[in-house]
Amino acid sequence: MASIPEWMTYITAGSIAGLILAARVTYYRPTGKTPIYILESFGVGFTLGFVCSLHIYDVFVYLSPGEIIQYKSEYEVVFPGPAIGKSSRCEAGLWIKDLHTKRWIQLCTNKSALYNQRKQGMDAVWVTAHTNKIGSYIIEYQFIFK
Repeated sequence: MASIPEWMTYITAGSIAGLILAARVTYYRPTGKTPIYILESFGVGFTLGFVCSLHIYDVFVYLSPGEIIQYKSEYEVVFPGPAIGKSSRCEAGLWIKDLHTKRWIQLCTNKSALYNQRKQGMDAVWVTAHTNKIGSYIIEYQFIFK
């Protein structure tokens, strides 16, 4: 949804968690109320709240009811693909334009799967996606001729 400020939600969740931990330190450390303890606990709470809320919209889209739609979309293949973890990458990446959100979604794949699914001249992809008011996620895709 364009009306939801995504990053502001993450920052707000982090700030609330930080304030809760800072208040806890202030309450349980009455003799050592130095600002450094309060700032450290706020930083830890902010980081914890921020990280835990990062994928909340993706989880909400996945778990909430919606409709299944199918559409034809453009795509782009890139080598190497997206990062997996700290030091590894996918062999190939597949960027698919999502019709519902108007955003590009990157999927992880490999060269052999692309070779088996895609033939020369296939310049579009048929996408099956689950959508609702918040967003969408791709269930399945198949390469097709335009």
